[in-house]
Amino acid sequence: MGGRAARGAAAVTVGWGLRREPADDVEAVVRPVWAGEPAQGLSAAYLSATGFAGEVGQVLQLPGDPVTVLLGVGPREAGPAGSAAVRTAAAVLARAVRPYRRLAVQPPGDHLRQLVEGYLLGGYQFDRYRSSRSRGTTETPLHQWIDLLTPDSAGARRAVTEGRRVGEAVLLARDLVNEPGEALTPQAFAERATVVAGRAGLSCEVWDAERIAAEKLGGLLGVSRGSLVEPRLVRLGYRPDRWSRRIALVGKGVTFDAGGLSLKPNAHLAGMKADMAGAAAVLGAMSALGALGCEVAVDAWLPLTENMPNGDPIRIGDVLVVRDGTTVEVCHADAEGRLIMADALVLAAESAPDAIIDLATLTDAAAIALGRRIGALMGTDEPLLDRLRAAATRAGEPLWPLPLPDAYRPQLRSKVADLVNYTLGTRHGTALLAGLFLREFIPPGLPWAHLDIQGTALCDADDGEWVAGGTGFGVRTLIELLTAGAMSRPGPTGPAR
Repeated sequence: MGGRAARGAAAVTVGWGLRREPADDVEAVVRPVWAGEPAQGLSAAYLSATGFAGEVGQVLQLPGDPVTVLLGVGPREAGPAGSAAVRTAAAVLARAVRPYRRLAVQPPGDHLRQLVEGYLLGGYQFDRYRSSRSRGTTETPLHQWIDLLTPDSAGARRAVTEGRRVGEAVLLARDLVNEPGEALTPQAFAERATVVAGRAGLSCEVWDAERIAAEKLGGLLGVSRGSLVEPRLVRLGYRPDRWSRRIALVGKGVTFDAGGLSLKPNAHLAGMKADMAGAAAVLGAMSALGALGCEVAVDAWLPLTENMPNGDPIRIGDVLVVRDGTTVEVCHADAEGRLIMADALVLAAESAPDAIIDLATLTDAAAIALGRRIGALMGTDEPLLDRLRAAATRAGEPLWPLPLPDAYRPQLRSKVADLVNYTLGTRHGTALLAGLFLREFIPPGLPWAHLDIQGTALCDADDGEWVAGGTGFGVRTLIELLTAGAMSRPGPTGPAR
């Protein structure tokens, strides 16, 4: 089998093949070692002297022709724990063996898909803006051929293909998040989505400012007023040959968030090019559904804008009218994400899906509560939330549920409009208040889940399958949820159609 994956600003180019034995020109052979189990041909005393114990991500290179590389994959485990360990170990391996141009890798157990996926994620670099002179002083881009030492079979080929497709989808999202705000404007994002849709067999519709106004998307229009560039709304559609259920995805797409008139401090601006990570994750997931044989119909809504203090920005005290007629008093111009999400959620609900799932870098409060590795999960339908948590666990992107307490709902009341977008003077529970605000735009009885990925959209340094910069968090969870089969069957989240 042959295959090549190329993503990540041309920084990841890996070809894959299946062989029983290493080829003659292989430079290194990688052998997995389970923690607590012996490594073939090496004594326990020798390994102990080197400090190698088979822990996840440990790499030991032994001289020879070819070089032998021992890769620690942790305890021998099945299920999500074993898959996550192999994915992490493979990501570390990709950085450790970057100089080799051809490797042979023995897959650990039945985790072939996670090996391929993790290797692509760990080898990612965003170097689009490095000059040739700068590239010469940094790590070279990953460009390799890898022979997987396993018999060629339909199952092995499928695992490699799935690993590649998932990895490429995550890298697409990372590329988008890592782009500077000057380059990835709403129009540029929409153009990129159009290209991705064409390649992935998706339908794609792009609304410009005139169409957005005609559709009465007052939240999106209001936020965009402060920017010198126009907003966009992208609608994507995926339809398999046969389907019984349809899911709507909504992704927040603020391509740069300066805070509007509630201008952010300079220290907080550095990561604000990532305020479109929800839209990037949704686009990434949509790009892989066809190749992975997803049996669920999926629509995606991506509201795209900047939040700037130029032009005619919304003022504190202004009242915006969302598409469904709800009026919102703007009490904080930096609570803009929920305003554009409101319009998109109304649009998604009007299409009568079986469930709506949204992703947004919505609140710092979620990051303060859960840190940088766990996303916040809220919603109205326990079966849907349970399925999302299970999918996230399998995908290695943990989510933790937060409540939507009705007792907090009065804090959203306005003296001049239906709602406020922010409760001034309130320091506590602000992630929950943001979730409650979004819930206002979900019709009763329609299953809905909200993922606040503010803390997980970026990472500061290479850490397992994450590489400094955009993480692509949420892509794997959505893909796992939509392709694993649970969402394609009629169940508690709505009737079949």
